[in-house]
Amino acid sequence: MANLGNSGTVKNPFGFVFTVLIVLFLVSSAFVLSFPYPVGEMKGPHPQGMWNGGIIPDEHGYFGWAWIYYTTGKLYVPLEEVGPKKIQQVDFFIGDSPEKCIFARVEVSGNDVPPYWDVTPRNVTVSVYDGDNGGISGMRIKITEERRGLQWDGVSDENGAFSAEVPPGFYTVMVYTPDLPLKINFATDYPNLNYPIIATAMLKSWRGAGAEVNIHVDHYINRNLKDVKIYTGFDWENSEPLGETDENGNFSLTIPVQQKMYHVVAVKETENIMPPAGSVITTVDGEYVLANRWPPGYCYFIIPFWLSHTVHLITMFSCVVASISVYMLSKRLYGEKTAILATMFVLASGLGMIVMYSRGMADYATMAFSTAGIALLVESMQRSEGKNNNVFHGLLGFFGGLSLAFAVTMRYSTVTVILGPLAYILIGFIRSKSYTDTLKKDALPVLAFVLGLILVGSLLAIYNTNLFGGPLNSGYQMSTRLGTENGNITIETPEKTMFEEYFHPSWDSLHNAVGRILPQLFLLLPVLFIAPIGMFLDFRKRRAWMMFFWAAPTLLLYIQMTWVGQIPYEDMRYFLPALPPAAILSAHALNHLRREGRYDILTYILLALLVGMGFLAAYCGIHWQIHRRELGPFFRPPLIAFIIAGLTYVLVYGMAFKRAFTGRNRN
Repeated sequence: MANLGNSGTVKNPFGFVFTVLIVLFLVSSAFVLSFPYPVGEMKGPHPQGMWNGGIIPDEHGYFGWAWIYYTTGKLYVPLEEVGPKKIQQVDFFIGDSPEKCIFARVEVSGNDVPPYWDVTPRNVTVSVYDGDNGGISGMRIKITEERRGLQWDGVSDENGAFSAEVPPGFYTVMVYTPDLPLKINFATDYPNLNYPIIATAMLKSWRGAGAEVNIHVDHYINRNLKDVKIYTGFDWENSEPLGETDENGNFSLTIPVQQKMYHVVAVKETENIMPPAGSVITTVDGEYVLANRWPPGYCYFIIPFWLSHTVHLITMFSCVVASISVYMLSKRLYGEKTAILATMFVLASGLGMIVMYSRGMADYATMAFSTAGIALLVESMQRSEGKNNNVFHGLLGFFGGLSLAFAVTMRYSTVTVILGPLAYILIGFIRSKSYTDTLKKDALPVLAFVLGLILVGSLLAIYNTNLFGGPLNSGYQMSTRLGTENGNITIETPEKTMFEEYFHPSWDSLHNAVGRILPQLFLLLPVLFIAPIGMFLDFRKRRAWMMFFWAAPTLLLYIQMTWVGQIPYEDMRYFLPALPPAAILSAHALNHLRREGRYDILTYILLALLVGMGFLAAYCGIHWQIHRRELGPFFRPPLIAFIIAGLTYVLVYGMAFKRAFTGRNRN
């Protein structure tokens, strides 16, 4: 490492030191990229072109919603767009008078009061009626399910109805008329939310030489389906549609009056969407739609990387943003020596590299852009002697607000990070000798920062209001979340409210924190346990309190959740926002452990242990994620990892106590 002297500057700063940082970035990136990472397009039963990848189920969700946003241009998907093209036929007989016409329809219990999500036995009613909508009795009706050989046989009653309770499945109804049977297909099982359309026919008017029949199309969940193509004849696939249903789901078909059976086919072209993981069902303008449970920011962030075939580099780009931001911020607040070490700790973080491996997860980008936002704000609040470029500093503050707010659009909990810069601003104002001068100096960049926050935050608030009913609501609060059971997407109702799920400190959460979370953080995020030294050494300064309020809310939020840590390694991603402030405080602590202003052999050993520990922890975490099915949900790192971690903590705290007792701590 370059010679770090007493002056607080680095000799040849743009030479050896920056080369070390660049090499460390390249090594960590190459290390992550060396592991196999599945990414591509879904095949088989899934829609062609759906982006997917990774080994964490949520990654499929982020990639899937990126594909939906890009291909549809919408923030949500009407349920009728889910699944492949939907086809429904409707047969009817036109006689020589309205009383001689025969129509039939199938009604499945539950589809009249949506949503009826459960896959359970349903009561099915087949109704036979004439052109005056009067029931026709005595018609033989047969319901069959060929795969399992199920059959229900009967005749229509005085109201023209025949009912049967059928288990979930796919059925055919035959209504035996004196001429030819009317055939209707229906389903009571809806794999992966692939609900069918329902087509019914009814005589609209009788004009002697011609009859006008109204074809009405509903989706099983959403009524009055427009833009459904209407065909006639059994060879409809080779013909042009007669037209499409209107906004009320209706299409008028004029046909000559003759005793004849007619075969009409309704076809709803869809976006061919497979519901991604992390989806929920909500309502927009009275219709049920599929929406992203997560905030949409990262899905949009994925799109340009996918289109440019650089999706493997998406987290590496985020790492560049995070590294530059940490360096810029820590250099401004603590000096160049601390900036170099802090950047090294971010690049060599075991937790950081594990999350870098998961290209489909939002956490690294969230951490990077929130850090960039804080760094830009702090930079905007500085004034060099003899210079007062208000426009430039205002722009820095504005872009800082945009960056931090953009991070919130990737993960809602990132909003807690704002407490760090807020503490920095308030403490500076309280401690200032002249409130007027402080306001004059900081008002513009702070207001510009707030403006950036409001601009992006307003867009997110509008998104939440339109989809989830309020600016502070989210998909996490929805009771209709999508889950998976036996490979089939189902709808689940959470047992806990959002508040109960995300804030419930208890003895169980304490036990989980001690038994699961802290042992993992002990190996994956060592700077978190070194940072208290830096905080203790710097507790009188507002920069330290900014770091504290930056990291503490995230730690407190997730450490009291009983489900965090049950899946080893990857669950620790929730603590990633604490990495930058912990890395900066740890770097500040190590700079106070110098002997006579220079780094001694013990300090270099400590740095080597931290870097080695980071790569070893990253290897364990990535290896577990790739082989999760064989290894199971157990945190079992090799013994050498605990030995290295133990030596690291003993060494750093031993050096700290030695400096404290010998009185050789210095800034």
